[in-house]
Amino acid sequence: MPVKPEDNRDLLRKAQQGDAEAFGRLYEQHATAIFRYLYAHLYDRQDAEDLTSDVFIKAWQTLQKYNERGIPFLAYLFRIARNRLVDHYRQKRPNIHFSPAFENSKADENPGPADTFLEKSGNQELANVLSLIKEDYRTVLVLRIINQLSPEETAKVLGRSIGAVRVLQHRALEALRQVIKGQEENKNEHESTHKNSIDCG
Repeated sequence: MPVKPEDNRDLLRKAQQGDAEAFGRLYEQHATAIFRYLYAHLYDRQDAEDLTSDVFIKAWQTLQKYNERGIPFLAYLFRIARNRLVDHYRQKRPNIHFSPAFENSKADENPGPADTFLEKSGNQELANVLSLIKEDYRTVLVLRIINQLSPEETAKVLGRSIGAVRVLQHRALEALRQVIKGQEENKNEHESTHKNSIDCG
């Protein structure tokens, strides 16, 4: 059940006053979304769970500085998660470089097979397919489609314009469609080869 904005603000106010129980309720409301985001990038449940805990520890430590008029609380959590993810990557792969450059033009959002796959696939299946597309594509799909952030919220998480987010999402969906199409073609080819082998046998 979605959290009413006023309920969220009340919990935030209490948490910022040091109410650990209120912050615990915020954790319960948002932890799944943060975990999904991290898991889609890490492909390891334990790492995703550990980083989810780190995100909320960091949020608790910095909550006094948070101003809801700046960005929604969930977007704030995603920003922390994204930064924690970058730190995690750099610890494991020190030479990795993060400098995405997105165009600012607009693009249409056309739901299709890729959207359906994102919504209905299981965690492991989803992680396997998302691992085959670019990091930035993976991020925008998890934020926009899986966690259902608005373009405005996603733009705030990524520090990009709304137009850039729409372009990125369009390209990400197209990349995902190509991956799914390629997997289906490989599957059909394998099944055809297997059938021919049986017929010849």
